[in-house]
Amino acid sequence: MKKSLFLSVLVLLLAACSSETGVPADETQANTATAGTAQEIPPAGTSLADVIADQRRNESRARDKWRHPLETLSFIGVEPDMTIVEVLPGNGGWYTQILGPFTAEQGRLIGLTYPQSLWSQMFSDWGEHRYEQFGADVTQFGRYLSVEGVERARPIVGYTIDAIPDEENGQADAVLFIRAMHHLFRFEEPLIDTALSEVFDVLAPGGVVGVVQHRAPEEADAEFANGNNGYLKQSDVIAAFERAGFVLEETSEVNANPNDPADGPVWRLPPSTTDNPETMNIGESDRMTLRFRKPM
Repeated sequence: MKKSLFLSVLVLLLAACSSETGVPADETQANTATAGTAQEIPPAGTSLADVIADQRRNESRARDKWRHPLETLSFIGVEPDMTIVEVLPGNGGWYTQILGPFTAEQGRLIGLTYPQSLWSQMFSDWGEHRYEQFGADVTQFGRYLSVEGVERARPIVGYTIDAIPDEENGQADAVLFIRAMHHLFRFEEPLIDTALSEVFDVLAPGGVVGVVQHRAPEEADAEFANGNNGYLKQSDVIAAFERAGFVLEETSEVNANPNDPADGPVWRLPPSTTDNPETMNIGESDRMTLRFRKPM
């Protein structure tokens, strides 16, 4: 499938992070701007709302109106004693700045990134110089997912999404795909089924997967909605999870934006593009928000 270099670079910039991510340019700025005054680890029992309101997030807070972190994470059902897997958190990820303090005392945090084979298809000059930029070195996830002033009771580890070690099988309580799915659907040999098989194995029975993803209209051409523009059809995402054995439990419109026509590359919108009044008026992308469950 022919891809232009320009589009590949743009797609790389949105990887997701997030996903909220894949560490996009819009993520990189937001993710590295969260350092604040060093603070002690939040005490046991600190609520999700308290963590989100903490002053260390002051420089990230502008995007809350588009990302709705409290509503989104509450919908997914994260708890402070969970083992949470964040897919494509990048280097200092936007959601990591919440998940890190939230799980530091009682829980565990695991990061997943793409394998080099996928990164190299996304980025024509992929090499060692890019690993730090995009948070793709699995040996450095303890640093990538660290939060200033927060000491963890359990260390952070990282893996590639196609090769999670067998010893992690059944250990996770929740996996988060925050704007991190579109690249898994791309290219002539999509990685989506392999990735979701690994995710299914790492989750404990009854474990949950939360998805926030740029949403294409259901009537969109398949070629437009195959991930190359950042958008996916909600039906295609659901079908992929069901093939892997997951059950769709609930959907939410908390991250919907009806002003987004989803008729061009998602990077035409803020925060990737901030100098176009027309797209600034649209705001950030329309996003599906889904919760899947691994059967007991």
